[in-house]
Amino acid sequence: MKRSSYFTLAVLAFGLVLSTSAQQNSTQVTVSSVVSCVSTGDQRQHCPANTSAGVVILRQSSETNCLLGRNWGYDAQGVWVSEGCGGEFATGSTSRSAAVPGEANAYVEPLDQKAQMATVTTGTNSKLRYTGMFNPYGSIRNIVSTSDAGAEVQDDASRVGINFNTFGPIKVFGTAEWGVNLVQSETTFNAGATTASGFGVISQETQPVFGARLGFIGVDFGRFGRLSFGKQNSTHYDVTDYTTDRFNVFGGQSTATYVAGTDGGQSGTGRADQTILYHLTFAKIFDFGAQGQLRTADTPQAFNGFGFSLQAAVLPGLKIGGAYNKTYFNPQFTHAVFNGGGTDYWTIGAKGDWRNLEWGAVWARQTNGDLAFIPDPAGGPEPIAVGFSASGVELYSRLKFGEFAAVLGFEDYFSRDLSPLINPNFKTRYAILGAEWHFSKSGYAFFETRLGDSVDAQGKDVSDAVAIGFRYDFSLKTPHTE
Repeated sequence: MKRSSYFTLAVLAFGLVLSTSAQQNSTQVTVSSVVSCVSTGDQRQHCPANTSAGVVILRQSSETNCLLGRNWGYDAQGVWVSEGCGGEFATGSTSRSAAVPGEANAYVEPLDQKAQMATVTTGTNSKLRYTGMFNPYGSIRNIVSTSDAGAEVQDDASRVGINFNTFGPIKVFGTAEWGVNLVQSETTFNAGATTASGFGVISQETQPVFGARLGFIGVDFGRFGRLSFGKQNSTHYDVTDYTTDRFNVFGGQSTATYVAGTDGGQSGTGRADQTILYHLTFAKIFDFGAQGQLRTADTPQAFNGFGFSLQAAVLPGLKIGGAYNKTYFNPQFTHAVFNGGGTDYWTIGAKGDWRNLEWGAVWARQTNGDLAFIPDPAGGPEPIAVGFSASGVELYSRLKFGEFAAVLGFEDYFSRDLSPLINPNFKTRYAILGAEWHFSKSGYAFFETRLGDSVDAQGKDVSDAVAIGFRYDFSLKTPHTE
């Protein structure tokens, strides 16, 4: 085991010990209450509350998914929400009574089932002390697509997962998420749906029923930031996520996130593999991220790459951010595919909300960071990978009309420094038009089409396509008690 792995395990173990010791004080009593906090549009809302014993979201009331550390959290003064997140949050106040001889380990009578249920649904039972939260969740996403290649029923990034976290001044958290292929066919439109991380390998096999998407564990040190390790969303995705990676089917190709037809795991731009990630929120409007990818057996560097991100809520309804990522591939692969050049990724993005309108914009630039697959010039049976550099622009907009919404977007991924093996007309350029019907807070049906003049690496026109489908999200939050 490498030194970096020992260091990571030591940090996590230290956080777990501190969290456990804080929770096991027999004279500590937590009295919980519920705070309702809702963000309108992209505005940040702060709701005063006693957060000394931690906070957990009991019920989400918004269409926007509430993600801890991204669009909701808490500080010493209360709970904050942003980017449309809203819900009811269980908070608590911790007090310590003087130890009474013989009562340090006093027995507390267990609550009956009715009292337990009252605590879960209202969070107001003072006899129950929360120790953590267990949260199974999932999303069912299916589409029927049609293009020049024919019509097909496809899975569209369905997934199931589990979140958990402990409570206290120092918290341990973790996530395990699996992609679920419900129709046993290859997903061709949503590049980010794939669970493959192999950069430079083309696979034409049917996707497995289950595939790992995320898996990480970490420690939350409160105002000192969050440290985590595993397969998790990268600092590059910090920016591309909330800005434009919000289409139902198409999109995502111009942001240099899901490069080479993968989930961005090995490149460190999407769901990055074996990554140490640190996030820190400060001055209530800034969020800083730093990541390091641990090395693999075929790379000589101490790390496979590193990255940084910085985001800021500069005005009510306006958020901007930028990220940089440096990636090291196998030296033999780099010389064969990229002619020995280094690989890096830049991105700048912004998101805005104004009344019923949401919009996002991303500019990205990658050098020696993406691949095209073409027939082997030597006549071999398998396609070969050819590297290229490119810049991209992606735009997203969504206009809401009650239960309905119209979606409009644009992709332009223009390559540069092309190899002679790639057709000089190679480009990805199309508009996205769509509509949504939100029949409940958890589910909606949609229509989306891609219209453009894209040309693949072999010089063939990429056909337009249409997709209709539905999405249903579900979540079950269960507080853990002593």
